[in-house]
Amino acid sequence: MVLSHIPSPITTYTQQAQLEKEFLHCLQQRRIDEKFHYIGERQANAWFNLCESTKYTYYRNSKKLLEENVTEFLVGHTGDVNVIVLGPGDARKEKIVVDSLRENHRVNLFFVDLSREILNVAIKNTEDSGVLKEVFFADLKNFIHIKEISQRVKKYYNPTNFFTFLGNTIGNYPQAIMLKTLRNAMTPGDKILIDVHARSGESVEEQAIQIDKMIESYDSNPAIRERIPASFFEIGIEATDGIIEIEYGKDDFFPKIGAIKYFFCFTRNKIITYRGTDVYFAKGERILVHYSNKYTFDSLEQRNIFTSHGLRITKHVKDAVEKCYLLLCELA
Repeated sequence: MVLSHIPSPITTYTQQAQLEKEFLHCLQQRRIDEKFHYIGERQANAWFNLCESTKYTYYRNSKKLLEENVTEFLVGHTGDVNVIVLGPGDARKEKIVVDSLRENHRVNLFFVDLSREILNVAIKNTEDSGVLKEVFFADLKNFIHIKEISQRVKKYYNPTNFFTFLGNTIGNYPQAIMLKTLRNAMTPGDKILIDVHARSGESVEEQAIQIDKMIESYDSNPAIRERIPASFFEIGIEATDGIIEIEYGKDDFFPKIGAIKYFFCFTRNKIITYRGTDVYFAKGERILVHYSNKYTFDSLEQRNIFTSHGLRITKHVKDAVEKCYLLLCELA
């Protein structure tokens, strides 16, 4: 259950009116931005329910992978540090990082997100660490604001930032935009910890089997089917207006990366009104509600996705069932 308020201090970079304008644009473009799956109590609770779902193995696998490797990933770090959490979720994985760093360093903690409900739970789950300093209400894709936050934190706290970008968040947003944002926010000495969903790179037959399993895991999980449409059912689009279609394809700009794509397909004509604007949907039209990129290590490193944006992977590890990678990056 989400809390009712966010304690100060909170610095607001994004206004509610801007979010509503962007959501209207998403409806018109037939592509829902990932951030809207977390904004609102119903949406946030649907995310937390998904993390607790026994069928959703990505969360548990990535958390276990971090627990087992956090010491190795942080070894060699020197000096006091600002931990800047981009998209904290429930912050349980981020707390593992903070508590490990606190064993040898002074740590200041900062959350960045656009969901007040997510931020409330993240604050609650890390309050016993006693290190939270500021909360920033900002869009993760806004490279200007993320850079300003990074500079502000360095000016008033410690000279080194350690970013976390966990939960395959990088795989749910436009790749190039997010990597530009990360690179733009970092200076020499900063690091960023990222986890992503993995897919194996073996034979075509083995990949086909794995793809079928991935689609089945999305299609058969009630927590996913509840979560994904929550962001637009509240504006007048009803479950009976269409059907869910799940496909496996390729990332729009990096074809070596696979992607699960989740669509809502209208089975009848529909008109909704949002912010005084009518939006028309024809029978057979689809909204891309969610996508989740799946990576091989080759696609991450050797295909220049990171290096072309000025980042290099200094440490990496994958879990035993090869469903996620944990990556530590710094400026190239």
